[in-house]
Amino acid sequence: MLHTPIRRGRPKGTGIDDNQRLAQLAELLRIRPDLRPTTAIRQMGYSDPSAIRRLRDKYKVFALGTHASFKDLVVSANASNDAKHAQSVAR
Repeated sequence: MLHTPIRRGRPKGTGIDDNQRLAQLAELLRIRPDLRPTTAIRQMGYSDPSAIRRLRDKYKVFALGTHASFKDLVVSANASNDAKHAQSVAR
């Protein structure tokens, strides 16, 4: 007899693809850095609290991922520039 584990709580994620909305939100926040993410989402036309919360939470993950990947690019670019500089100084 097979037993499936009992799932408790709310399911994780809605499966809604918000990439376009997140890109639009990031652009709006880039243009208007004085806005907070929730205010920017409301200005995009969303009034449903669940949609606002979903977009805000997804944006936090999106922004952290984008910032981390940008930071990795800067660090790797600096490391390669430092190596090139060290080679030119050694000559």
